[in-house]
Amino acid sequence: EEAGPPHRYTAPVSFPCPGCGAPIDGRPDRFLLRCAGCGARLSGRSIETDGSNPAFDVRVVGNPDLHRRVDVVWDDVERSRLSTWLVVASFVTLALVIVLFVLARAL
Repeated sequence: EEAGPPHRYTAPVSFPCPGCGAPIDGRPDRFLLRCAGCGARLSGRSIETDGSNPAFDVRVVGNPDLHRRVDVVWDDVERSRLSTWLVVASFVTLALVIVLFVLARAL
């Protein structure tokens, strides 16, 4: 039995809480993370985006000394899915621009 909706676009990530070390299920850049073990609110920000695996700095809100680097590992399936999405989104955007240009000239 599955606990929540399937992760269609991003793989599930588990990382340790910077405060107590308890595992946290969720992406480090998700808004309003909370540790179930110690109840700390967590804030994550991207620190590396140019490599093959993005990295985040996850901090306990209110205590900047408690932080942890979290690397999100991507596999080939996720990279392929992202590449496909970028190609499709680019074609859709170009098609919409062309349609708007044609409509603007017609009016």
